[in-house]
Amino acid sequence: MSERTYRLTTLGCRVNKADSLAIERDLADRGYVRAPAGAVPELWVVNTCAVTSEGMKKSRKAVRRCAASGARVIVTGCGADLEPSAFMTGGVDTVLANCDKGSLAAEACGPAGGPGDSEPWAPEELARVPVKVQEGCARFCSYCVVPYLRPSPYSRPVRSVVEEARAIVSGGAGEIILCGIDLGSYSDPETGAGVDVLAGRVREAAPGLWVRLSSIELSDVTEPLLELMRKQQVCRHLHVPLQSGDAGVLRAMGRAYTPEAFASSVEEIRDSVEDIAITSDVMVGFPTEDEAAFNNTLAMVERLRFSRLHVFKYSPRPMTKACELGDPVPPPVKAARAQALREAAGRAAGEFHAALVGRIIPVLVEDTMDSEPGMLFARAESFAGAVCEGPAEVIGKVMDLEVMSSDASLVRGELLSRGAGLEG
Repeated sequence: MSERTYRLTTLGCRVNKADSLAIERDLADRGYVRAPAGAVPELWVVNTCAVTSEGMKKSRKAVRRCAASGARVIVTGCGADLEPSAFMTGGVDTVLANCDKGSLAAEACGPAGGPGDSEPWAPEELARVPVKVQEGCARFCSYCVVPYLRPSPYSRPVRSVVEEARAIVSGGAGEIILCGIDLGSYSDPETGAGVDVLAGRVREAAPGLWVRLSSIELSDVTEPLLELMRKQQVCRHLHVPLQSGDAGVLRAMGRAYTPEAFASSVEEIRDSVEDIAITSDVMVGFPTEDEAAFNNTLAMVERLRFSRLHVFKYSPRPMTKACELGDPVPPPVKAARAQALREAAGRAAGEFHAALVGRIIPVLVEDTMDSEPGMLFARAESFAGAVCEGPAEVIGKVMDLEVMSSDASLVRGELLSRGAGLEG
């Protein structure tokens, strides 16, 4: 096996995934190739997460596993910023901060070679490709350590993102996910254009590509953005973090909205955009969350019926304001509250998926399924997962799916033909 091989292990958010793809491209420019699955690479990069204590735990475990393989290991990401000493263990060659990610390949492998030295490269998971368009956050929610670990906020020029989108679609991808640490704050440094203009320009430049937004604050969802969704230029899917359904907890979190204002906005958007899917994040066990506050959150989740909900448990993060409040909610209480929310979310997701049965919808085929040989996994515009039978040749393509059955997790159906995707 060639010595110039690499692997990347990525934990955490889509922005981390986009950062890892950029590192992979830089390694390919230096003649490195992705090691086959199961093989030990010459270089192993671990891109860590620190958003929760669980994220740090998983990051440390991943680093230990990679270091034990005998590969040369480089650690970067938010975990490396938060606690670099946690990763300076035997077998780790270098620990690099987030701000040094862009130079990781150069520092590890030297300058890029001349013509002919680069290796052909494409993302390992080609169907849906995240592209970072914005970095950093200035909101400083009281529980969140990310603003302290990421660089100061900045946005990429529209023209740069458009060029990358063209390259992605020419490589055969089916979807681009515009992502950022605070995506809604995107502002083109050259023109001041917002994320709505960016999304529209990406769609114009790559009309065969689905364009999806990653997580965005509800207050940053503008009428021009909704109009793009109504015209089906952008996927009719919004992931808007709620975090809590209690007014007092939201104030303590530093979130600039009330539960009622959030709910009203969600309901207005649903009335405005036909078939839009709205997903969210909710935290349990914030230090000021008592039983009444949790019940307010549960009631809000039941009211808003998100099609998908990510529930996570609060853990104190160094440097944050909430860290001063301690961690008074016992772990068993957090676990019980998380379970109650997941059960409510499962019921809502089941209803959402059941409403698709009997319909013909476009889906983007992502990959074959190891758990169900011969079956394919796809995602709808709504981000609903779909299982169907079909040839591997359709991976990365938009197909029409007749939905035959559903449960709380996904839908199942029959592929009919190449779908039209989103209207152009």
